[in-house]
Amino acid sequence: MSVARTHEHPAHTRVTPTQVRPRIRIALTALTLFTLLVSANLATPLFPLLEQRLGITALGTTLAFSSYVLSLIVGLLVFRRFADTVNRRTVLVSALAVTALGTAGLAFAPDLGWFCVTRAAQGAAIACATGTASAALRTLLPGRPALVGRLTLLASSGGVAAGPVIGGLLSQGAAPLVTPFISLAITLAALIPAILLLAPHELCRPIRLPDQIALADAPPRIARTDRRRGRQSPAALRAFRVAAATGFLSFTVFGFCLSLAPSHFASIVQTDARPLIGLLAALTLGASALTQLLPLSGVWRLPTGLGTLAVALVGVAAAGPLGSPALLVTASLLAGVGQGVAFQAAFTAATAAVDPAHHASTVSAIYTVTYLGSAVPVIALGFLTERLGLGSAVTAFALATAAACAVLAVIARQRRGLDAAAPTDASAGGSTSAPAGVLPATPVPASAPTPASAPAPASASARV
Repeated sequence: MSVARTHEHPAHTRVTPTQVRPRIRIALTALTLFTLLVSANLATPLFPLLEQRLGITALGTTLAFSSYVLSLIVGLLVFRRFADTVNRRTVLVSALAVTALGTAGLAFAPDLGWFCVTRAAQGAAIACATGTASAALRTLLPGRPALVGRLTLLASSGGVAAGPVIGGLLSQGAAPLVTPFISLAITLAALIPAILLLAPHELCRPIRLPDQIALADAPPRIARTDRRRGRQSPAALRAFRVAAATGFLSFTVFGFCLSLAPSHFASIVQTDARPLIGLLAALTLGASALTQLLPLSGVWRLPTGLGTLAVALVGVAAAGPLGSPALLVTASLLAGVGQGVAFQAAFTAATAAVDPAHHASTVSAIYTVTYLGSAVPVIALGFLTERLGLGSAVTAFALATAAACAVLAVIARQRRGLDAAAPTDASAGGSTSAPAGVLPATPVPASAPTPASAPAPASASARV
């Protein structure tokens, strides 16, 4: 009997998620997140055609775009705990199914109402899936927060940037408003059986991880003894406000790129080639994502990034009246670089300044304000276009946003002096998960110390 029990014991050995096809599941998780974001931004170069089919104006286009963003915001608030409580495989499969149905529904939308409802379905499903996908990558790559952050950023930002390009390419056939959406719906549906076959259900249960957020470029944390009981310190509140304002302004630019920019860019370049229009719309998004992968550090980042974004927006405003495609391309790339540098600095400073117990609420609040920048100003741009015309409205919009960025850059520069005098303790290390396009990646919780490739700063004055 004792021999039999000895032989039975190995059958009860616990299998960890990293022991069952880890590389394939990592790639599948990243591909799922990438494809979901592609589907959400597929319509960008198609909006000029959709205006004709749906009988809408520029305002209708901004409403169609914003319906996704607003649903995404609500979804992030409602589903923010799903990654910690619900089986990850169940969440991802459900999100893929809903997004596939919503994407297919866009191909046959007869009016603006139908289109907005299906876009809202996409937003809610993607909001539910993003935190879950990030949690899955953390589980499959334990102790490697830097790699998790980069994979999440590449998958989400890459999907947002690739969506307009893929949408333009798939629209080259005889059914430009059907083929792109149906093709992506089929791709999304094909990922469902792959996940069911390759990801065992019992290994996709959520695992409780430490609350500490690891940020490679984070400034030293404010000493716990200097934090007010029950509320954040003045330095933490300042960092939060600057991060939220930076996110709002930078995503205002992204919202424009993904909604009315294709029509405006087409008039500057004097082309109706949808792949080219999609590429132009994706320049800023792609430049931002690539910039955030760079190991930048220093107090210069936030004011310099905001100043760069302001200069780039002046260039975008001037490209229309001058009719200069070269200026448009240069300004679009520069805007992406400025946004990437500025938001990376502001986001990591805010999350490092708050008490660990307030990390989740701080990140959620920053994301909520940030996403509102992709919706509210863009709808205002739609109203302005109805009165002034697209070219004049875009010029006024870009100049106003540039002025706001310049003001915030001055405020950020002044804030450095205030925070440099704050007492600090050891910094948490790890990786940066900066926002990606209209879907920022989730900060990476980790208990591991800062990797050798990302040394912690020596003093408070060394970081934003």
